Amino acid sequence: MRLLNHLLSTGQIKRTDVEFYLAYTTKVFEFAENYEWNSVLNFDYSYRELQAEHAFRWGTFSPHMELQILPPKRPRTVTQHTPSYPSKQPREECRIFKAKGSCPFGPKCRYRHPEAGTTADQPKKH
Repeated sequence: MRLLNHLLSTGQIKRTDVEFYLAYTTKVFEFAENYEWNSVLNFDYSYRELQAEHAFRWGTFSPHMELQILPPKRPRTVTQHTPSYPSKQPREECRIFKAKGSCPFGPKCRYRHPEAGTTADQPKKH
């Protein structure tokens, strides 16, 4: 929008061409969904240079631009984060469990849940 404002204030674009400029900008961001961002920026830069040189209407795709290669985005490798819980229960007792007798985190809670019939003062019997 800053660039559009600059083009309007310097008279480099007519008010009647704003709709075409916005359509072009939309197309650039559509390219960004499918192509590598740096290649989209190079495309945009080349397009703007040609538009300034040849004064064609914004949004018109020149035959020269068809030669511009936009490589598709590389698929991102998605790594799922699975929380790792320590195999040994920590020494600290769960305050929620102690206060309410149950814990919303259940077995995934990082704190120790005393077994039924034991208290924090008494050691667990085996």
